[in-house]
Amino acid sequence: MSQLIKEGSAGQDVRDLQRKLNTVLGLGLTIDGQFGPATTRAVRMYQTSIDELVVDGIVGPQTMASINRVYAQKADQYQGLGNGQFVIFVDAGHGGMDAQGRYVTAGKRYYHEGIGDYYEGVKNREFAERFIRACTDLNIPCIRTYHPWRDTKLSKRVATVEDWLKQGFSGYLHSFHSDAVPSDYSDELRERTQGATVYTIGPEFSRMIAKEHMRNIRSATNSEWTYRGVKDGNFQLLRDTDTGEWEFFGAILEEWGFHTSKADVSKYLLNSKGDEMRLHAAVETALSIYELWKNQRQDGV
Repeated sequence: MSQLIKEGSAGQDVRDLQRKLNTVLGLGLTIDGQFGPATTRAVRMYQTSIDELVVDGIVGPQTMASINRVYAQKADQYQGLGNGQFVIFVDAGHGGMDAQGRYVTAGKRYYHEGIGDYYEGVKNREFAERFIRACTDLNIPCIRTYHPWRDTKLSKRVATVEDWLKQGFSGYLHSFHSDAVPSDYSDELRERTQGATVYTIGPEFSRMIAKEHMRNIRSATNSEWTYRGVKDGNFQLLRDTDTGEWEFFGAILEEWGFHTSKADVSKYLLNSKGDEMRLHAAVETALSIYELWKNQRQDGV
């Protein structure tokens, strides 16, 4: 670091700082590369804990060197349990129930005449469980980030992934969602907005997984759908887990169709054939990345 990092700074240096502060202080800072008041408070908290540091909320060479030392010491503790074991972190789109079993998450449902209600949280949990069972049959271990029926805060999902990665596990995160369009879209435009999208935050390994998954989606659906491609997505779940800290870890977020489109719902979202297509694509991606991991292990990487 050649210059001071302080409130108002932005960029990769700030992302790295936020990630390290989360580790050394056990915090849940959003890793967004923006040095705002929360990051300033975290820096001051750290400086207060170290006698020789000036408590000013500014990260100069002395504060950065101290953070790096403590971070390296903590990182050395994260090598035991997992020993590089491959797992897939499985996430399901938002939506939760109350104690009476009623769907209560606003904005994650849509009603279609002749079909009924589509509940994103319910449908994607059901699919995530199918995916986990299929991976289990293939001896590929999975870890759930979601609660069986309540909605789960993004910060808790992120913490689940980080906790396992910090214990030496590797693999990737696959988050299953369906998309929606704004409420002010016309009926015609809402119906024309269809197709599959795969999002990633940018690191090359994650982009490779995303491209592989989009290829598998195209193959599973016989190239008869709309494919919106691989896109950058600044979703918190991707941003706060896929930080580049972990040697073999990537993250993708899949939007399997638009639940605001009756055509997508009837053919791909609430259709057993659509489910089979989706499962085939996701399992093919899992097998591909699992084989890559095994090859790297054999090569001693």
